[in-house]
Amino acid sequence: KAKKRTTMTNNQRQLSPRTVAALTHLRRLRPLDGYAAESYISLSGKPLVQLKRRNVPLKDEGFLDLVVHNSRVIGIQILTSSGNVGRGLILVNEDGSPCDIDDSPITVNMADVGTTNSAAASFTRRSSSGAAAYNAPPPTNPLSNIDNENILQYGIMGLLALVVLKILVNALSSLAFLLLPLLYFYASANLPSIESFDAKKELKRVMRGAHLPEDQQPKGWVEQKLNRLAASISTELATSLGYEVRVTDYLGVARLSAVKVPVAGREFYWIGIMNRWQYIGQRELRSNND
Repeated sequence: KAKKRTTMTNNQRQLSPRTVAALTHLRRLRPLDGYAAESYISLSGKPLVQLKRRNVPLKDEGFLDLVVHNSRVIGIQILTSSGNVGRGLILVNEDGSPCDIDDSPITVNMADVGTTNSAAASFTRRSSSGAAAYNAPPPTNPLSNIDNENILQYGIMGLLALVVLKILVNALSSLAFLLLPLLYFYASANLPSIESFDAKKELKRVMRGAHLPEDQQPKGWVEQKLNRLAASISTELATSLGYEVRVTDYLGVARLSAVKVPVAGREFYWIGIMNRWQYIGQRELRSNND
């Protein structure tokens, strides 16, 4: 059952010297586990503290204090009137790992968990002042110094990665600029000739769907043969009354070939580059003068 708690002001949100000693002990054992403590005032006015690991409470309940006893961290639940003896639960084992098995309370001699009398007295005066109740959950405990260091390291690594990426992009851009003349001369030397464009052959390839994706191609030998036959007949019928071929040269590195087929009412386009002709599309003729 969840227990209601109250928020605390900045000067009230103080950890006892024993709790600070326990946190120091845990962070020395497990510097990457993100141990932290959060203090609050219950609705009954009692100051309590909760131990968290990576911002997750080890126990749902709060404790009067956190102490180190026999290298284990104990959450004190009950104190005698003199404050010399306490009873509580083991929260963290000797190796710094959370204790999630043994919930049996143990007795602790508070004299064995050392801290300065002045600091203890100062904490007692602060915690006895009380706090106003707001029936609101406490604010999230801020990140530990170790978490902040990790975030800073990740940020620096990310910044270095961006710098390296920018250097690579600039280098590739410079390389592309230097290679551009070579690419131009290569494309110019491999420009397909006008005579290499066979309009009927290319139209047959379009009619049988050679430009379509693999999953839309005919399956099986019979279907492929029938598709080729249909494409040949369609091409012959479409070009029986004539067709017009128009080739346009672009900077000596590419050619655009347009084949107008009035019977089909369409104009087909191919681009010639690097010693090959590639079909790029078609459009519908809207009128005889188009």
